[in-house]
Amino acid sequence: MKGLTTFLGSAALLALSTGIAQAQDTPAPEATGAAQEAGYDGDIIVTARRTSERLQDVPVAVTALGGEALAERNVATLDEIAKFTPNIRFDGAAALSGGNYNATVFVRGVGQNDFAIFSDPGVGFYVDDVYYARSIGGVMDAVDIDNVQVLRGPQGTLFGKNTIGGAVLINTTNPDLNEYSGRIEGTYGSYDRVDVKGAVNLPIVPGLAALRISAASLNRDGYVKRLFDGDTQGDRAAQMVRAKLRIQPEGSGLTIDIGGDYTRARETSAPSDLLAVGNKPGITGIPFLTNYNTYVAPSRGIVAPNGQRTLNPSYITASPYETWAGGPNDNDLDLWGVQSTIAYEFGNATLKSITAYRDMKAYFTRDGDNTPFVFRQTTNRDKQWQLSQELQLTGKAIDDRLSYVLGGFYFKEKASDIATADLAIGLWAPAAPPPYSPAVFIQNYTDNRSLAAYGQVDFEIVPRLRITAGGRYTSDQKIFTSINVRQRDLVKFVDVTKKATFEKFTPRLGMDFKATKDLLLYVSYSKGFKQGGFNGRPLVSDAEVTAYAPEELTTYEGGIKSQWLEGMVTANLAVFHSKYKDIQLTVNQTPTNFVANAASGEINGVELETVLRPAPWFTFNAGLGYLDAKYTSVGAGLGPTQILPITLNSHFVKAPEWTVTSGVNVTHEFAGGSEAAFRADYTMYSRIYHDVANSPLITDDGYGLLNARLSYTLPNKDITLAVFGTNLTKELYLVSGNVSGAFGLAEASYGRPREWGVSAGFKF
Repeated sequence: MKGLTTFLGSAALLALSTGIAQAQDTPAPEATGAAQEAGYDGDIIVTARRTSERLQDVPVAVTALGGEALAERNVATLDEIAKFTPNIRFDGAAALSGGNYNATVFVRGVGQNDFAIFSDPGVGFYVDDVYYARSIGGVMDAVDIDNVQVLRGPQGTLFGKNTIGGAVLINTTNPDLNEYSGRIEGTYGSYDRVDVKGAVNLPIVPGLAALRISAASLNRDGYVKRLFDGDTQGDRAAQMVRAKLRIQPEGSGLTIDIGGDYTRARETSAPSDLLAVGNKPGITGIPFLTNYNTYVAPSRGIVAPNGQRTLNPSYITASPYETWAGGPNDNDLDLWGVQSTIAYEFGNATLKSITAYRDMKAYFTRDGDNTPFVFRQTTNRDKQWQLSQELQLTGKAIDDRLSYVLGGFYFKEKASDIATADLAIGLWAPAAPPPYSPAVFIQNYTDNRSLAAYGQVDFEIVPRLRITAGGRYTSDQKIFTSINVRQRDLVKFVDVTKKATFEKFTPRLGMDFKATKDLLLYVSYSKGFKQGGFNGRPLVSDAEVTAYAPEELTTYEGGIKSQWLEGMVTANLAVFHSKYKDIQLTVNQTPTNFVANAASGEINGVELETVLRPAPWFTFNAGLGYLDAKYTSVGAGLGPTQILPITLNSHFVKAPEWTVTSGVNVTHEFAGGSEAAFRADYTMYSRIYHDVANSPLITDDGYGLLNARLSYTLPNKDITLAVFGTNLTKELYLVSGNVSGAFGLAEASYGRPREWGVSAGFKF
C-alpha cells in the first residue's frame, strides 16, 4: 500500500495521544450563535439531536466545523469536509455523469455511487433543516455557512427523511436582530481564480425583524485542457444568492424564518482522462471497438495522433490534465428554493413547522471516449422539484429528566431525466455486422412520495444515567416510467411504468452515562432503511427495467467522549459493528448498467480524533478512521444481461481501510493588536476502489493531501489578508472513474492539482 510507513507512523502518534475526538477544533472566538446564546462560549455546539447541546454531551458520532473553521481550512465547496472527517468519502464528478456538482457520498462504507434520478442517496443532506433529495447539485459552495455537522450511522428517529448511512447538516448563518453588520471577501488564485463573496445583516426593526443577504460569484478556468479544440474542463463559473428573514416578537415565544436561495452555474464538463483503449486486460472492446474501427472510424475523416484513422491508444495523453475529447462540454445548473420555518415555544416545549419547495434543472455532458469520435458520449437534461412539510415537537419534562422529539414528515417529488447515450454511432451501416450500436434516446420519470412518523425519548433514570428509545415508521412510494428509443431505427423498445411502496419500522435504543462533567460513555443500537427502486438504463428490452428491494443496515456502537486538563485535551473514541443487508450495488460497465440487491456484508470500524490545546496560541488536531468492510454473501443480477462483477473477496466501493487526518493551528498577537495565524492540514487515505468491480485501472493505492494557510488580521480585526495553497505536494488522485470492457475503454476524473491563492476580507 502506498504510504504504508506514513500511515503506521501517524497511527502510532495517535495512539500515544490517548484518543480521539469526534469533532474538529473550533476556537473560542468562533463559537456559533447557538453556543453563545446557550452560554457555552468556547464549546462546540451541535444540533445533532434537534436541540442545541455541547458536542461532548451528545452520545452520537458527529463531526462539527464552524464557518471560521471552514475558512481556515480553505474549504470552497462542501465536498472538502471529507478531508477533516474520518470514514467519509465525499466526491464530485459522479461516474458516467460529466457533472462537477454531482456528488457521491459514502459514510462508513454506506452510500450511493450513482447520480441517476432512480437511485436514492445513502447519506442525507439537510440545509437549514430541509432535506435535499438528489445528488445532482450536491457539491454545494461554502458561502456564509454557520456550521456543518456530519452524523455517522443510521439517522431516522430525529430527522424528516430516513438516511441509512448518515446525515450531513448544513446550517447557514441566521440574521441578527440587533446588529447591522456584513462581510466581503475577494480571492485571486491559480487558473485565473476570481471569487467574490459577501453577506450583509440588516435589522429592519431592531429586536423584532432582520434580513440577511449573502451572495457569491465564483470563477476559475478549467485545469484539464482539451487538445482537440483548446477548451478546458473542470472550470468554475457560478453565482449564488441567499436571503433569510427572521421575525421574532419579543416575549411571544414565536420565531418566523423565511428564506430563499438561487444558484446558477454555466460551466464545462467535469475533468476526464483516457486511461486505456483496448490495450489492457479485460477491456479488449471486442466486438464494439473492433467493429467500429473496421467499419465506421475510417470514414469519419478523423486522424489519430499516431496518423491512423481509428480510435486507438495514441489518444492516451502523457499528462493526466490533458484530453483529446471533442464531444459536448457543458455542465449547467439552476437550483433554487424557498422555505419557511415557524417555531413556537411554550413552557418547556417547542413546536416547529418546516415547509420547503425546491426546484432543480441541470444539463451535463460527457465525452466518455475522450476522442473526437462519437463512440461513447452522453448528455443528460434533468429536472426535479420537491415539496416537503415537517412538524416537530421537542421539549423536556419531569424536572428536565425527560427530553423528547416527536415528528411527522411529508415529502413529494417529481423528476425527469431526458438523456442521450451516443454509443458507437454509425455501427449499423449495411456493411457492419452485429452487434449493432446500442445508442439510445432515454426518457426516465420518477414520481415519489414519502410519509413518516418518528420520535425519540431520552430519560435520566438515575442521576447521570440516561436511556434512549426511538422509532420511525416510513412509507415510501415510487412510480417510475422508462421510455427508450433506439437511435439506429427510431424504434421504441421500452415503454414501461412500474410502481411500488416500501414500508418499514426502524428502532433506535441507547444508554449513556455521564461519569463526570468531562467524561461520557455510551452504547447504541440503530437500524437504517433505504427504499428500493427500478433500473432505468435498459439497452435491449424492458426486461432490464428490473425492481430492486430496499436495503437495511443494523449498527451497534459504543463510544467515549472526554476532556482532560481543564479542556486542554479532547479525546473521544467510537467503535461500531454494522450488518448490511440487501446492498444496492450499482454496476456501470456500459452496456451493462444496473442496480441489484447483490450482496450482504459486515462493516466494523473505529473512529478516533483528538484535539490538543496546550496554549492559547497553539491547537493540534488528529484523527483516525478504520474500516473493515467485507461481503458475507453474493447474489446475482436481476435481469438476463445483469451479470455481477463481484465475489466474496471484492472490496466495498469508496471505503478506504484507513483515513488519517491531522492539522495544526498557530496564532500570534502582536503588541499593536494585529494577529497572524498559520494553519496546515494533512489528510491521508489508504487504497480506494472507485467501482464495484474493483477495476485496477481506477483504483487509488493511497495518497495524501497537504493544505496550508497564512493569514494576517489588522488591529481593528476588520480586515484579514491571507495566502493559501491546496494539494501542495501535487498528489495525483481520482474522484471517480469508469471501465467498460465491452467498449474497450477506461476513463478517470482526477482531483484538483496544486493551487495557490490570496484573499482579502473585510468585516463591518
